[in-house]
Amino acid sequence: MPQQLINNNNQNNINGTIVSPKNYVLEAVPDEQTLAELSCYAIDYSHTIGNVALWNDRKDCHDLSVTPPIALMPSPFPAELFEKAKAVQETLSELYFRISLDHDFLVDAYRDVVKADKWIAKQIELMEMVKKDGIRQNISVQLQRADYMSHWDEQQHKMELKNVEVNIGQVGGPGCATLMSKLHKRMMEKVGNLRYGQPLSSTVNGKLPENCPRKGMAEAMLHAWKLFGDKNAVIVFMNQPELFPVCHFEQLQFIQFELEDLARKEGIYINVVRMSIKETTQRLCLNESDYIMYADGRKVALIHMAYGYLPEHFPSEKEWNIRYDMERSKTILSPNIRLSLSGTKKIQQVLAKPGVIERFLPGQTEKIALLRSTFTGLWGLEEDNDEIRACPKKYVMKAQLGAGKGNYFDDQMANMLSRMSIKERGAYILQQKIWPVVAKNYMKRPFEKPTLEDIVSEVGIYGTFIGNQENGGKVLWNRVEGYLVRSKAHNVNQGGVSEGGGVVDSLILFPENELKY
Repeated sequence: MPQQLINNNNQNNINGTIVSPKNYVLEAVPDEQTLAELSCYAIDYSHTIGNVALWNDRKDCHDLSVTPPIALMPSPFPAELFEKAKAVQETLSELYFRISLDHDFLVDAYRDVVKADKWIAKQIELMEMVKKDGIRQNISVQLQRADYMSHWDEQQHKMELKNVEVNIGQVGGPGCATLMSKLHKRMMEKVGNLRYGQPLSSTVNGKLPENCPRKGMAEAMLHAWKLFGDKNAVIVFMNQPELFPVCHFEQLQFIQFELEDLARKEGIYINVVRMSIKETTQRLCLNESDYIMYADGRKVALIHMAYGYLPEHFPSEKEWNIRYDMERSKTILSPNIRLSLSGTKKIQQVLAKPGVIERFLPGQTEKIALLRSTFTGLWGLEEDNDEIRACPKKYVMKAQLGAGKGNYFDDQMANMLSRMSIKERGAYILQQKIWPVVAKNYMKRPFEKPTLEDIVSEVGIYGTFIGNQENGGKVLWNRVEGYLVRSKAHNVNQGGVSEGGGVVDSLILFPENELKY
């Protein structure tokens, strides 16, 4: 349960500004001296707990590390919306699992996309090849993160939770998410020390939610490893940190450490092998006598693909060939190609159509209604639409890419639409723009001084799911595993941490009515 921080009803005024939950950092950090002290404290504590990443200029050297871009203090978010995001996660995980079982649905959903999008077309081709060859591994592992923002509905004058996207397999940041919550709990305690125990008047009802997604993901992987049934088989983590332009915050090593610790407590000794996508073409191979993948001569029980969601991750046919071998093997994949194709923007858009969710979750009326209430307006672009070009600021145009890539806003979107053919537009979807709570926080980037910004936060809810794909699909494991927060300046469109626009963060939860516009 969340831990209540303080209990004081006094109001405060900082330099003529009434302090509220949305700008509580003004009370927590009243002057430059406090800011400097807290900034150094955050960096020192981050290094102490391992909240660090390889230095961008020397990712080949594991001796050098820096803190990732961070928010100095936890950011405000409506408590009711946070609980709702957690409440729908298990339904969402099962929904995407069942979508992955419906080959014909996936093919039909991408019918127009493949005409213009070579990246998706290649994946559909791979899925068809695997189906023809035969699926040999029926265990499906699904690490998922569903991203949300708060949204102020001006017409109804209320706060809503709106889904931005769903990520499967390449979920990003569970190690960092765990540590940011730990860091921010410490930062709030440090503020209390600096105030000699006097509580902040602006955070009377503020609560810090518990958060440890890396342990939950490790538990799911351990369970999947057991299902494979070979005590000598290894687990492969496939990553490619040098692809990112800023310091890497994935921190897969923490899932590895948790996994090894959990296994040892049960008297199990699991070896985790980490390799880049390029290295998989040299170190992984399919043994066609038993149809199991081998890594450096050892059987592989599970391959977790932390990367593989962008075209540049597959620069040659070698990478596609090894992915094909993985898909037709008995090694468990996280995720398999069907799950990868289930987690795109296009599927998100198709699910918004009436009756589609019911196709996969029959009889779950109440759960579907709750889930559907988190959807934004979503449309395909197969047809022309003059309103979009007339009011581009109301929408975001999205390609079928991950890591915050392929998103287009405002005039750029309108200009692209005016140049694209109907066929080319089929590769994109349109999403209604979300208007989230704007709060204040300090952003601290490596080698830079912290800056006070008006920020908006995107909250990702982690889920772990294991299913058996036989006989219509059976749920073996379905859990909610914590959260990730990425915040950005409110006037920045491209706010991904990996792209340099955002920072990693955590939450301080307030009642919704304290954060209204």
